[in-house]
Amino acid sequence: MSAVSSAIRTDATRQRHRWRSRAVIAGVVAMLISLIPSTGVTSATAATSTASWLASQVGVDGSVIDPYGTEPSVDWTVNVALSLLATADQPEALDRAVGYVEANADTYVTDGTSDQAGHLSWLILLATFTGHDPRSFGAGSLDLVSLLQDRLGVAEDGLFGVVDDYTPVTNQSLAIIALTAAGVPVPAMAVTWLRAQQCDAPAEQAGGWQGHRSELSPGVLEPCEPVSSAAYTRADAASTSFALQALAAIGSVDDPAILSGLAWLHRLQSAATPAPGGFGQYIGDPSDPNSTALVIQALRATDSLDSGWILGGGDPASSLASWVIDSGLDAGAMASPYSSGAADLFATYQGIWGIEQRALPTHLFVPATGPTIEDPSVVGDPGAVQTPSFTG
Repeated sequence: MSAVSSAIRTDATRQRHRWRSRAVIAGVVAMLISLIPSTGVTSATAATSTASWLASQVGVDGSVIDPYGTEPSVDWTVNVALSLLATADQPEALDRAVGYVEANADTYVTDGTSDQAGHLSWLILLATFTGHDPRSFGAGSLDLVSLLQDRLGVAEDGLFGVVDDYTPVTNQSLAIIALTAAGVPVPAMAVTWLRAQQCDAPAEQAGGWQGHRSELSPGVLEPCEPVSSAAYTRADAASTSFALQALAAIGSVDDPAILSGLAWLHRLQSAATPAPGGFGQYIGDPSDPNSTALVIQALRATDSLDSGWILGGGDPASSLASWVIDSGLDAGAMASPYSSGAADLFATYQGIWGIEQRALPTHLFVPATGPTIEDPSVVGDPGAVQTPSFTG
């Protein structure tokens, strides 16, 4: 989400849940808005204001300045461009940002990340939903799909990318979502890998996902970190939200893994002030805008947003809305628990997907045949595929 940068930049970032032609863009984004259901977290005016603030971060050359530095950053530009996909209000800013990304795509693929899989996935989504060819993108005519497919199995069977403590589940989920968006069959082993990573023990973590579970013996993974653990590797909002979106993209919302994941999200939801009804990074944390926005995406993807999420007098929508700055030069931007009431670019670019109540785009513009999952389990036909069902 993702984004949402798939690589977690620093230890401080981990603690804060700091995860990543004009007419064509306007038409594609307008169609995206018309096809995804939305009930609106804030008023239309506030949502427009948030999009306007994000657009103001895009320079004349299309770049976005790294808020932790002073130089243009292709990483942050990709993040903001992806967020502008959530609204049809700012096609010119999106056009400029995509142009900058195209010129710097080669750099972005490898820059600032432990593995290319996540960045390739974000670029596939950006290319697909702005009318570009993900098989020939940018100044270098990158075949993003083939490059992503080449990352399968480099470290573990079924995994896209390398292994670290924080990013494998996120990268895997993004890869599944991106391939689905591009209309490319998702390897069955990739889905199997993601399912196996879901926590089954200890009981209070069952249904969630943490960054990665190592294999203790063939077919046996280590248990997830307990809720009482102070490790930043325990089950978290981002890993779980991305995984749920990936499973929803290639299957049914009645999937037992999704139902179990939703039960974990109920345990994650916080009644604590100042933003009750939202979600923190870990069970027991107070709400923050990034985690809440990601969970809203997962709830939207699984058709679960409109029921049973009131807690402490709030719900995910009201909790997220409480972080929107409503006046001054930064009106429309979102603050965070770490910004002392000031505009926070990370919270805003990730938060707008929650404000607009949109899951990461997947199947809306793929060929009429729909995305497919490679299904080698079909006896006598190892190349057979199955067409999943989709919901909004």
